[in-house]
Amino acid sequence: MKRFLLLTVAALTLLFISCASSNASGNNFQDPEYLAAAEPPKVLTELPVIEYSGAGIKYEVESMLLHNFLVMYDEKASGKYSARLLDEAATAQLKVRFPAGTYECLLSEKAPDNDHSSFYVFLDGIPYRVYPSDPPLGTWELTTRVPIYFTIDEPRTILVQIQANSPSKLGETGMNLDYIQFVKR
Repeated sequence: MKRFLLLTVAALTLLFISCASSNASGNNFQDPEYLAAAEPPKVLTELPVIEYSGAGIKYEVESMLLHNFLVMYDEKASGKYSARLLDEAATAQLKVRFPAGTYECLLSEKAPDNDHSSFYVFLDGIPYRVYPSDPPLGTWELTTRVPIYFTIDEPRTILVQIQANSPSKLGETGMNLDYIQFVKR
């Protein structure tokens, strides 16, 4: 028993020294900028509703109401986090209050290959197929190949939903999404 206790104390001491030396060797986990960047977004239980204002808006996908998305730290993502569309049941939702006008919608996507790249954005139930360049760059890129354009005749709130499939065509899963943006045209 005494020997077990000594081995446990020795192991804990080595672990403490190892952590301290990692901290001293440049992995400064006490740095406020690191802590702020590493803090994950809050898990939502209610659908967020935002107001469109100015020339455009950008909203982080990981801050939407998520179902079957994996939120991951990504140093190169705009908010230091992204959301991976895991399976065919996955959804990300948001409501946006738009004034009358014509809008362009793009997403920031990182797809490893063509088998993990296309998905759908639904605007009030209307599906739009979205995908990156062909082949995907494997880094963050806006979905400029397939911009979504829509016109609103009078102010209204639109439900935005991201998912893999539409009722008529399959999409893919496994890509990472950073943010969705709307710009008035």
